[in-house]
Amino acid sequence: MTKTTTDQPAAAVVDIPTGKQPAVEIPLSGEQSAGSVQAVKPKRAPTFRERCYEISFPMLKSMVGEERAKEASGRVAAALAASRAAARDPKDFDLCTVESIGRVVAISALTGIYPGTGATALAYAIPRRPRQGEDPQLTYQLSHRGLNALANRAGAHMVAIPISYNDHIEVTETGDVVIRSMDLDNPPTTEAELRGVVVLVKRLDTGTLVYAGWVPKKLIHERRDVSDSYKYAESPKGDWSKVSSPWHAWYTPQAMKTAMHYAIARGWCVIDDTDAQRALSADVESDIIDVESRPLNRVTLGRNELPAIEGPTE
Repeated sequence: MTKTTTDQPAAAVVDIPTGKQPAVEIPLSGEQSAGSVQAVKPKRAPTFRERCYEISFPMLKSMVGEERAKEASGRVAAALAASRAAARDPKDFDLCTVESIGRVVAISALTGIYPGTGATALAYAIPRRPRQGEDPQLTYQLSHRGLNALANRAGAHMVAIPISYNDHIEVTETGDVVIRSMDLDNPPTTEAELRGVVVLVKRLDTGTLVYAGWVPKKLIHERRDVSDSYKYAESPKGDWSKVSSPWHAWYTPQAMKTAMHYAIARGWCVIDDTDAQRALSADVESDIIDVESRPLNRVTLGRNELPAIEGPTE
């Protein structure tokens, strides 16, 4: 038996039942050494919102200063926490890689378009697994409303109109599309019902129509068919991912957004803002399921002021 004195405090062994951590030795004072054991509480794991704030604050502080970074970090953390709360499986957000969360944070802050929930969101934060069994990566996806928010900054406004086989359209000699009649009570909601999408581009200040373009379903499907997420969901081993695949879960809104991307690519609507182009690129890349994680130091934050916030407040 070991003799203890006040000159040499005893060490109590406290076992924290985590299943991974070893026993912790905590020195006790001479008055406590006589059969006393000091209780130790394991440190509380940070919540997803706290984790997002910890990732975003240092990144934004170096860019815009402490006060502005606190505001932006609080907003993006609140937005991502709300997305997690509304998710079918919130635990997927907790498992997302730090690199992917950091990239969503950077794009949100640079564009001022924060992820939201519900049908009116400008953008969405969606965890997606590169392969079944791997940790998910958080992806940034614009909605067609988010695309319009970027177009509005360039002084333009886009209207995407899904057209069914019951609707009647004509093309003029200048290439503009004219809608002669529409079955307003039966809009296309499925792949079988959709014929294509008419994209109207207008001046934001006057509402003047600049161009009316036609994007047939064939062109929409050409872009859909090169999507890795769509191809994977269609494969025998990817059937499990159809519930989160945009083309399977939200076909018509995804077709509308693809038609708007086509309009931007064809020059019908010109968006030349650098940060807007970053968001457009991220949106396209988010539809690639086998995307590699990008380290935080590849995200260039070169502005001295954040844009106006277009998303949920804290």
